Amino acid sequence: MRTSTRLILLLTLTVSAVMVIATYLTSQNSARLLEDAARDEIRVHAITLQMALEEDYLSGGSLDAQRFINRLGSIEKIYCVILFDDQGEISMVSNSINSEQVKDPLEAQQAIATGKAFETVRQINNQTVFSIIAPLQVNEKRIGALEVAQPISFVNRHIAQTRRDTVLLGALICLAMFLVVLAVTRFSLANPIKELLGGAVAFGSGDLSHRVKVHRGGSELKILASEFNRMADQLAEQRARIATEAEERLQLERKLRHSERLATVGRLAAGVAHEIGAPLQVIDGRAKQLQESLDAPVEKRQRNLAIIRAQVDRISRIIRNLLNLARPYNLNLKKIDLQQAIATVVEALETQAARAGVRIKLESENGVAVKADADLLNQVLLNIALNGIQAMPGGGFLCIRYTADAGIKDGERFASIRISDNGSGIANEHLLRIFDPFFTTKEVGSGTGLGLAVSSRIVEEHGGWIEAGNNSEGGATFTIYLPQN
Repeated sequence: MRTSTRLILLLTLTVSAVMVIATYLTSQNSARLLEDAARDEIRVHAITLQMALEEDYLSGGSLDAQRFINRLGSIEKIYCVILFDDQGEISMVSNSINSEQVKDPLEAQQAIATGKAFETVRQINNQTVFSIIAPLQVNEKRIGALEVAQPISFVNRHIAQTRRDTVLLGALICLAMFLVVLAVTRFSLANPIKELLGGAVAFGSGDLSHRVKVHRGGSELKILASEFNRMADQLAEQRARIATEAEERLQLERKLRHSERLATVGRLAAGVAHEIGAPLQVIDGRAKQLQESLDAPVEKRQRNLAIIRAQVDRISRIIRNLLNLARPYNLNLKKIDLQQAIATVVEALETQAARAGVRIKLESENGVAVKADADLLNQVLLNIALNGIQAMPGGGFLCIRYTADAGIKDGERFASIRISDNGSGIANEHLLRIFDPFFTTKEVGSGTGLGLAVSSRIVEEHGGWIEAGNNSEGGATFTIYLPQN
């Protein structure tokens, strides 16, 4: 239900309730006033008749009492007039009623006995009337009593008519109030609110060009509409400014990415040139020896050819690693038990570790499995573990630890494999570059600088990542995160 409708109903119901209460109270008050007025009128007639009859008796009875009460009884609001003798019995009635059906009221005797007037409601000829019975007294002698009666139905008709008029007036006032409230709320409240709501909907859909209509008048809604439009202007300006800034940032980012690509290509070219240049120089030198010494012994020529082939194999390995770094992997994912996978790597590295004086320590939890390609995971573990062994030429410890539930990313649980050594660690300026292709701190010919880059790419293809850092007690740690099975 709309706010304006609720407000109209609330105001209308409130005003109606007030009008109903006011109408009821007014009706009750009017009925009471009508009853009081009717009784006052009967009292006046009774007093007038009482005074006239007492004067008549006092002056010798020249007044025709029957004619007088008949004339009084013919008044519209008077039902009948009755005279009583000094015994309280009926002696004369107006011709508006049948005297045979009138009973002597007890109040007539009481009025004669006490000299006081009585007011009562009784039945006369099956008609409910309001009567005033007053004593007649001449020279302190009570000579009888008189009764003036008025039909209650006459008073009730006036009361009912007054109530109908009051209710009708109240209904007309409620209707007028409803129409006024409806007009005021529609033109001063509903329409401005509708405009503001339309503006809010337009803003919510992204249309900042929409403006609400500002209605005439000095109400708060007009001020709100003006402020709404001012806010829209400011938002439109801010959007235009943000769009301009975003375009400028985009252009800057494109330039930066282009520069980064050029720098990457440059580093890659430099690395390729460095890694391939050395074996090419060896090949060139051995080829010259073969060319210049055609009569050299067979053993020497065979040795030169073997060296040339070894350098060609080295170049081939570099090219294969570059292709592995760039090509997409066709992963053969399956459930792999980490204990078994790491045991295979430790077995493959036993000879090299023993030669370098390195002891391999394995810390594990039972039943930890990951989703991975077995061959590629083996390649990653071998690369990182071998780097750790090579970082401890004087011997040391290589610790491999794997745990379950090591992290959560995008609602998926990850296991971790930590490979730590107690060697010299990684220089802080090298930490951000160790996964770059061809970056290496080893001596020339000891590595291509592609092992960690390829390993990082393989782990990312699995949906995981590798973190590298130095240990507080010395040495470096590589942590591999892989999705748990």
